Amino acid sequence: MALFFDFLLFVLPLSMFIAAISFAPWVPSLPRDFNRAFHLVNLKPGERFYDLGCGDGRTVVYAAKHFKAKATGIELAFPLYVAAWIRVWLSSEQQRADIKFGNLFKHNLADADAIYVYGMPSELAGRLRKKLESECKPGTRVISYVFEIKGWEPAAMDCRMTGNPRKDVPVRLYVL
Repeated sequence: MALFFDFLLFVLPLSMFIAAISFAPWVPSLPRDFNRAFHLVNLKPGERFYDLGCGDGRTVVYAAKHFKAKATGIELAFPLYVAAWIRVWLSSEQQRADIKFGNLFKHNLADADAIYVYGMPSELAGRLRKKLESECKPGTRVISYVFEIKGWEPAAMDCRMTGNPRKDVPVRLYVL
């Protein structure tokens, strides 16, 4: 029993910390912004969709359910991976949605048609941008939630303003 509590008190927070410094701390995308993001990316049935740092998996299930995409989430924080896996398992989308445990920088994205990211600006402009440029095929669409990817020019942007600065979240589409 003590080993179980050690696991809960040490390993799980350590997992969350490593994920946070690797790409971004977990701050979930707001479901009210999904329509804006997916409208920009224009996802088609059967396309390969990735959510990098998928958190609790809500965008993965959304892409699979509403667009019939082959959706994969990649998550490094073990508690979030488990939450995402459970979300997919409880949905009706197990055939199209999948959650991978691991570091997004070690996963090959060559087959991606569309990618969703919500990462820290330094990681977006640094390691992730280089990874996407080297691995993704021309025409791959990248949605960046909140932060811009410096060095890339957005093909489209939705900055719907609500009048409440805490709710005004930009969504950018980049096309490689």
